[in-house]
This record gives sequence, structure tokens and C-alpha cells, in this order.
Amino acid sequence: MKQCIDMGKRSILPAAIVLLFLTSTGKSQVYDVRKYGASGGGSSDITQALVSAWKEACASTNASKVVVPAGTYVLNEVVLGGPCKGSIELQVDGTLKAPADPAQMKTDGWVTFQNVDQFTLSGGGTFDGQGKTAWTKNDCSKKMDCKNLPIPNNLSSLYLQFLLYGDINSVYCV
Repeated sequence: MKQCIDMGKRSILPAAIVLLFLTSTGKSQVYDVRKYGASGGGSSDITQALVSAWKEACASTNASKVVVPAGTYVLNEVVLGGPCKGSIELQVDGTLKAPADPAQMKTDGWVTFQNVDQFTLSGGGTFDGQGKTAWTKNDCSKKMDCKNLPIPNNLSSLYLQFLLYGDINSVYCV
């Protein structure tokens, strides 16, 4: 009888370990940009808060999710880079707006994701490149020899460089 009880205990232990492993790896560690100083009032710059949350999430060996909650946020030029130690997701539920003054842009990219494996961009938010503002600084609709925009021509685009196993859905351009 003792031998049967011991066998039963041994068969339950591996199942319990597998179950524990699946429950502990099923959830992502969440990094909310508000905990890093962001506020969604529409005029506050969240660039540093996003970079700080990204760096901490990227350093985690567990699956990580950086969350930009509902609200309107100003976001200056930013490079969100890797390599990260685990999979990483950026969930944007709010609106990220490029700077209102296009002269603040110094490079060709507004938001750049670089060298990130296992990346997911999710949420129902918006990346607002402020194209309407940029086009008022341009006279190309009136003459062929027009001046360049004071911002990079692709300000409203996202750069995705050297990404592996990424997932981006519902891209809509205006």
C-alpha cells in the first residue's frame, strides 16, 4: 500500500510544477507610464516617463507590457530600443501627439523601435504626428518648387528597425 501512495505523490508533483509554471509565465509584468511621471492632461511631455518604463520593462526576463493609458500625451522624438531580455509589448490606449512645433524635430524619426525581438504593439490608441500642422508650413500645393517641411517628411510614421517576431495590427494612415 505504501508503494502506491508514494507513486501517487510523485505523479502529482510534476503536474503541480507544470501548472505553477504556466500560471507564473502567463501574465506580463505591467509598467504604467503614470508611475514614471506621465499625466494625460494633453500638454505634458511623457517622453522621459515612457523611456524609463521601457528601459525597466526591457531589462526584465519576464514578459513585459508598457502601458500608455487613455488620455492625451505629448511625445517628443524617442528611440525605444533593445535588445530586451524577454518579450515586450507597448499597449497604447491614449493619444500620443508629436510636438506642436515641428522645428523641435531634429531627426528623421518621431518614434523608433529598434533591435527589439518578440515585440507587440497593441491597444486602441493613436499616434498623432500632427500632420495638419506640418502641412501649413509647406507651399507644395501651390507650386512645384516648394520649400521642404521644417520637420522630417515621415514624422507621422513609426520606424521599426531590426525587429523579430513582432505583431502590429490595424494600421490606419491619414
